Amino acid sequence: MGDKIPSEDDDRSPFAVGYAWAARIMAIGFEAVLPILLGVWVDYLLGTVVLFLFLGLLLGSLVGLMQLLKIVRELNR
Repeated sequence: MGDKIPSEDDDRSPFAVGYAWAARIMAIGFEAVLPILLGVWVDYLLGTVVLFLFLGLLLGSLVGLMQLLKIVRELNR
């Protein structure tokens, strides 16, 4: 997401700020869940038990955590 994190000197309406936060939260959720679902699908196709599910869990957790850390860093500026 290219737009900046809202701050106290933000001139946008509260609705626009809330919409931006909702979009960020939904993006983090999708980035964390989609690799897990993809892992389940690949496991189903290849007949493996939980190998790709576990890899998807690791990848999704890592990507979600990286996005959260990015938001925290931008808020601390």
